[in-house]
Amino acid sequence: MLTSASAPATRALLEARGLRVVAVDISEFQRLEGCVTRPSVRLRG
Repeated sequence: MLTSASAPATRALLEARGLRVVAVDISEFQRLEGCVTRPSVRLRG
């Protein structure tokens, strides 16, 4: 399972439930209002 490196509490909860978690740096996606499950960019015209 992927999770954001900026969410250590979420990672800990998932690992406590026996899931294998990989924390990734998605700070650029987060800046653009995206996320791990569906990175997206909003275009404003």
